[in-house]
Amino acid sequence: MIKKILTATFGITLLLAGLAVDALAQADAYAATPSDEAGNRIKSIRRNEYFYQSYGRVDPFRALVTGEFEAAPSADLVDMNAAVLVGVMWGANDKFALLEDGYGNGFILHVGDPVRNGRVIAVNDDSVVASISLYGITSRVVLRLEQKKGLR
Repeated sequence: MIKKILTATFGITLLLAGLAVDALAQADAYAATPSDEAGNRIKSIRRNEYFYQSYGRVDPFRALVTGEFEAAPSADLVDMNAAVLVGVMWGANDKFALLEDGYGNGFILHVGDPVRNGRVIAVNDDSVVASISLYGITSRVVLRLEQKKGLR
């Protein structure tokens, strides 16, 4: 008789424990928030492993540009005799001259930058000065901003 009572009690305990586990699982299923669902999706994606077979294919990680760096030739320097001063920018420590050559190419220069056959020696509020040496003769070229009517 005691054995039957213990067996019945044990069976009821297991039944209640099973019902409690099922109730907790259903509560978790209903209490899932969108962020929980997104987290579960991310975990399932991270479990997947991907392998890339590169045999016979182009390496996607190789450099697109190869070769050595080449310094710009002197032809890429601005010719001060054919340039126009477009603007001057300045900050607390430095001034920059904005020039445009006859082909419409823009240049940003500051003191010490090379120009064709010379160097920039000064950048003022409304002008830029370069020292040009040609055939042993050194001269200064000054480019000034154009004053347009009605702007000042």
